[in-house]
Amino acid sequence: MRNWKTALSRGVMMACCSLLLMSSVVSASFDSRTSYVGDNKETEIAAPIIKPQWSLNYEGIAATGEGKAFYLLKGKVIAVTIQNGKKLWEYGSQLKAPVVYKEGQLYVNSSGGRVHAIKASSGKKVWVATVNANNIHDIIPYGDQLFTFNGDIQAYSIKDGKFQWRDNYKEPLHTKILFHGDFIIGENELSGAYTYSLLHAFNRKTGKRVWEAAHYNFPIGAKDGTLTAQKLVNLFEAAPLTTLDTLDIKTGKVLNSKQYNPLKIDLNKGESGNEGDAWINGDNVFVNFNSEVYSYPLNADPSKIEPKVYKPVVYAPGFEYAAGPYEGKLIYTNGRGIYGVKLINKTTVDYNAGVTGLIARFDLIGKGIYVAQTDGTISAIHLDTAAPIVQLKTNEREFGETLLESGMIVVQAKGKLLAFKQPASLKSSVK
Repeated sequence: MRNWKTALSRGVMMACCSLLLMSSVVSASFDSRTSYVGDNKETEIAAPIIKPQWSLNYEGIAATGEGKAFYLLKGKVIAVTIQNGKKLWEYGSQLKAPVVYKEGQLYVNSSGGRVHAIKASSGKKVWVATVNANNIHDIIPYGDQLFTFNGDIQAYSIKDGKFQWRDNYKEPLHTKILFHGDFIIGENELSGAYTYSLLHAFNRKTGKRVWEAAHYNFPIGAKDGTLTAQKLVNLFEAAPLTTLDTLDIKTGKVLNSKQYNPLKIDLNKGESGNEGDAWINGDNVFVNFNSEVYSYPLNADPSKIEPKVYKPVVYAPGFEYAAGPYEGKLIYTNGRGIYGVKLINKTTVDYNAGVTGLIARFDLIGKGIYVAQTDGTISAIHLDTAAPIVQLKTNEREFGETLLESGMIVVQAKGKLLAFKQPASLKSSVK
């Protein structure tokens, strides 16, 4: 009797299990569309988690130089030793960004719009500018002058802070500024019947505008008294192909023009052109169309050259050019992953063993790519081997530029300044 009950129970259980299995198979054949399963697993970085050598609160953008980090906190400039974060000195009150270091001096803005020059070694005041400029967003030391930018350009003597000039152009300029010899090149846009871009050349000694040229991107090259700028499509002059003009820096006149047509567009057949995005690196011109980058010799006739083509071989969508050439590679990202393409043989390098989430930014330093991610992780990845070397955990989601100073990597997280030793394997071999 006991055996019969056992056998019966087993039979009932098997029948129930069969029904459950059948039910599960049937229901799985109809998609309820109420769930999504993606990469449903935890990704770990196979690299040691390190602690920062030091960490401190700060405001604004930090600067580094001569073995120190300089930053703003509660209206003061503070200097610390880069190796251990030990405070060396503090200066001033009611100071604000930007903070800029160059050749032994620190330059910082104030709430009153007057730039202060400070001795970087001691924190002693060198001078305060004689004329204020409100809403300064950039400070640039160049030669024997210091320039501030707030839509206008102001020039001061770098020796004593005496005001020299303010540019005589009435419209506001963009942030980008190029210095070449005795000229300053700026850019802005004008709106009327349509919006168009304008390049402006100013005399560096007087601030007087010398010339303007319409329908150009900001210059991508300057050499021997000439500028190279990409021509833009406009209502009066079509530029359906990537067009680079060489301009005389004294007059703005076009000396030479080259068109790049890597997509082999036949304008005679009514095919639409595409300007692409051009830049110069060394002896080459690069033209980018999303994921494809084309390379031409700088001094060659592009109509007689078959360009080299670089594109990452990946399965995920949306990867576009992001940086480089650097260490012989072009770098691509889609905001979630990073790949490199070697210039020497066009092979693809996968850097994603060091990437776990959304990429806030990355910076190329030495032999490393430092990837700041919105989960708070900073990954240092070797550009040649693609191996993650170390990772640093922060509690932040926003990051400024990662810096290198005296063998230390400085991370600018939101409200936090952190530093750790540059991994030996990621140090550049170039002195």
